[in-house]
Amino acid sequence: MQFDIRRDFLDGIMLQQPQNRNEKQEIKAGGQLHFLPSSPDGTMHTAVVSFGLSLDEKAPPFAQGGWRFLFTTDAQFDPSKEQNHPFFQNLLVVGAGKIMAQINNLAMHAGLPLIPFEPQRMTMAAGAPVAVPAAAAQQQ
Repeated sequence: MQFDIRRDFLDGIMLQQPQNRNEKQEIKAGGQLHFLPSSPDGTMHTAVVSFGLSLDEKAPPFAQGGWRFLFTTDAQFDPSKEQNHPFFQNLLVVGAGKIMAQINNLAMHAGLPLIPFEPQRMTMAAGAPVAVPAAAAQQQ
């Protein structure tokens, strides 16, 4: 199966002052990959990486964003049935990196410290590394 990214772009971004600004507190990151319904022939697909940063797991993220990928396959393909494919794990890491680049750009202009991004420290949560929204799963 051949995957080809046709386009990718920033879907949205938000950065605000963290509520608790303890310099020694570790920033927690979380991300997901969501799929929108594929084309009728099953060869054109849209994936959205959502990524957020928080200081407290109970508080809403102080920074979050989304990056959209439009990709094609050389044959009919259902992303919701192949969620553990290495291509999607790469999309998640690449999308998170692109979002972090934009968040750090905003942080620099807001006078906030830059946040290091270390993909080698990223881990996949137990279960599927990607999530398919219920609405998208029902439409496919």
